[in-house]
Amino acid sequence: MRLDVVNPWGRDAPVDWRGGLTPPGAPSHPPINYWAWAAATGGQFHQTPDTVDASADAVVVLLRRRGLANLRAVRQLKARGLTVLVSWKESGSAQIEHQLRFPWRRWLHRRVLAACDGAFAATEPGCAHYKNYGLPPERVRFVATPYPFDEPSWDFALAIEARSGIVVGTRQFDPPSRCHTEALQLAGRIARATGTPLTVFNLDGEAGRSRALAATGTVPALRWIEQRLPYAAFLQELARHRLVIQRDAGWVPGQIAGDALLCGIVNIGGNGAVQRLAFPALAEPEADEALLEAAAIHLLGDDAAYRLEAAQARQRAERAGLSYAGFRAELAGLLKASKQ
Repeated sequence: MRLDVVNPWGRDAPVDWRGGLTPPGAPSHPPINYWAWAAATGGQFHQTPDTVDASADAVVVLLRRRGLANLRAVRQLKARGLTVLVSWKESGSAQIEHQLRFPWRRWLHRRVLAACDGAFAATEPGCAHYKNYGLPPERVRFVATPYPFDEPSWDFALAIEARSGIVVGTRQFDPPSRCHTEALQLAGRIARATGTPLTVFNLDGEAGRSRALAATGTVPALRWIEQRLPYAAFLQELARHRLVIQRDAGWVPGQIAGDALLCGIVNIGGNGAVQRLAFPALAEPEADEALLEAAAIHLLGDDAAYRLEAAQARQRAERAGLSYAGFRAELAGLLKASKQ
C-alpha cells in the first residue's frame, strides 16, 4: 500500500522513496514529519499534483492558507480517480485558526473538505477541526506523523552508559507557544538539583546567550551549540544526552519528541501529539511543572527507571502507530473507511 504526499506548488523539493528508505545524511529531506507518510509506504513527496501517477493507492494533499491552490490540487487528483486525503501542513491549534481567520478562507476550506475522501489529523485539535467543518467522523483519523525508529538504519540509540546530561529541545524565544524561557528555567533547576550538565541551542548570538543565561541561572556545566546542524548530526548530538526538556504548548505534531524516539532518550514536557502518545505521564497539560521536575530528577538518578521509561516509550509509540509499521496499519484502516 503506497501513499504519496503533495505540497501543492510549494517550495519543498520532491523526494522519491519507491526504491527504499533514504539513509541518514542523504541530501533529500529526512523521512520525518509529513514526509514520513510517503516514506513509510515507499511513496513520493511531490511539489505539484501533476507528477502524481495512478500507481499510488492514495494521496495526501497538505493544506496551507492558499485555499484556491488546495482546492485545485484536490479536484485535479480526484478527477484522475485517486483517493485523496488532506492534512494541514501547519497543524497546531493556533496555526489552523490563523490560516482560517478570514471568512473567504473558511468558505474555500469547506469546499476542499467536501471534495476530498478523508483527512489525516496530525494533532488532536486538528481532529476536532475536520469534524467541525463537515467531514463525517468515520472519514477523519488522528494519525500522528510517524518516525522510523523501527528501521535499523534510523535507530540512533546509544548504550545508556554513553548518555549524560540534559538538552533543551527548543531554541526560539519569540513564538509564545514554544515556551522556550519556561523550558530553560525548568532545565536549569533540574541541572542544579542533580549536578547534571546542560546543553542549550543558541542561534541568536550574544543576545540569545544573555536571555538563555538569565533563564537557566547558574548550572554545574553549560554547553552551547550555536550553529545549525544537519539532521543526522543533530540526532547524533541528541542521542548523547539522557533527557530532552521542552515545554512547547502549541498542540503541534511534536517533532522533538519524535527525535527523542529515534535516539532512544526520554522527552520531558510539551503537549504535542508524539509526546502525548509516547510519553503520556511526562506530557502537558496533565503533568504540571512540579511533576515534570520530580520525574526528571528521578530518571536522571535511577538507571532502572530510566531504561524502563525509554523502552516503554517506544512500545507505546509502536502501539499508537508512531512507527512506520504502525502507520501502515493506520493507513489501511482509513482507506477502508474512505471507500465505504
